[in-house]
Amino acid sequence: MANERLLTIRDVEVRVGFKHNKIYQLIRTNEFPPGKLIQNKRLWLEREIDQWINEQWANAS
Repeated sequence: MANERLLTIRDVEVRVGFKHNKIYQLIRTNEFPPGKLIQNKRLWLEREIDQWINEQWANAS
């Protein structure tokens, strides 16, 4: 885990193609990884976002 990249909300927006409003809405409905608060900043592990993207792709029609 030492070499894992942490993503900011801006990074996540670029990765998933949603604005922060939509991301936080999905978090509230447990449809998106919540990330963690680290020193008052919400961050996500890159692998969590990659996994979410892959799941969405696999379930898409």
